[in-house]
Amino acid sequence: MDAGEIAWLLTPEGARAAEQARASIDAGIAAHTIAERLRGEYGAPHSRAALALVAGRLSAAAKFTDAGRLILDREAAEQATAEAVARWTARRFAGARRVADLGCGAGGDALALAEIVPVLAVDRDPDRVAMTHANAAIRRLTERLDVREGDALDPLPADIDAVWLDPARRDGSGRTLDPEAWSPPLFKSVYIASTVARAGIKAAPGLDLVHVPDGCEVEFISHRGGLVESVLWFGEAVSARRRATVLPQGASVAGEPDTGSTPLGAPGRYLFDLDASVGRASLIDIVAPTIEAWRLDERTAYLSGDTAVTSPFARRFRIMDTLPFAERRLRDVLRSLGASRVEVMRRASPVDTNALERRLNAALLGNGPVLTVALTRVGGTHMALVCERERDED
Repeated sequence: MDAGEIAWLLTPEGARAAEQARASIDAGIAAHTIAERLRGEYGAPHSRAALALVAGRLSAAAKFTDAGRLILDREAAEQATAEAVARWTARRFAGARRVADLGCGAGGDALALAEIVPVLAVDRDPDRVAMTHANAAIRRLTERLDVREGDALDPLPADIDAVWLDPARRDGSGRTLDPEAWSPPLFKSVYIASTVARAGIKAAPGLDLVHVPDGCEVEFISHRGGLVESVLWFGEAVSARRRATVLPQGASVAGEPDTGSTPLGAPGRYLFDLDASVGRASLIDIVAPTIEAWRLDERTAYLSGDTAVTSPFARRFRIMDTLPFAERRLRDVLRSLGASRVEVMRRASPVDTNALERRLNAALLGNGPVLTVALTRVGGTHMALVCERERDED
């Protein structure tokens, strides 16, 4: 969607077209039929805009509670920070005079920041600027959110004392993991961060830590079980060297990276599958004592223990059997337990878990529980741990 189409979508006619498109989709009408009907009433460009808006809102539904009101297309929705994540990171800017959000996109982070502090949102894409401006009005935040077209490298206004940067991490071939190929490159983002009292740079969750400059905090954030981003914090925003955060629970743990102090041991009564944020932040040594657990192997992040501890930082499984990995024997064990279906996960195992899962499920005839097989190293041996997931009571 371009800025002109966005302006039309904000009119009563544009809103009506989007409502018709959504109602038709919900009714199961074929896409080509919907497009044909909208073209006949609103014209081809406006028809495409209405359909793009509905696609964006549907894509954003898992990220925003008010996705059905926001202005964004599918690409903007996919790139936007989820509302819960944006509000979590925005809290670091409480007390700032004014924050510059450089690379604001459709406004996911800027909207959360504006709930806490006045914001200058900047993007070089005029269509994204139009989206952010529209979304600020929808959230009734226009008095706290100034949206401008510009470049992240442009000089900052004198009243800016904090910065949030979201460098573009795509090139012509797709996502790039090289931070110096981002726009702006990481070294330039770090320089911008050094010019204000506090700053955060949003990065990919797979960021290689060799690129992290000294003196900053690295926070890894997971949302609904998936690792979604890392953030480099600078200046007054720094609270620790490393941090792992689990959302929407709002659980966070921080400290120094692992030194290997967690003891090793054989499987106990329970297997703990750590949240990915803990492993990426190298905070296993801090989390392990809180769940009374030990490591199964120094090369994996699976923990085990004898106490049914509940933690937002780990999924708990009751271990039913352990055996050196051999597919035929594993299948026999699953059958003896009456498993109706099996899910396979792994750490430090070369096995194709999807293919193994298909073969095992094809061989199961029971009507009992859904079991989990964890393939991992235990004291250097390739092992299969047959488990049942234990879910916390509400």
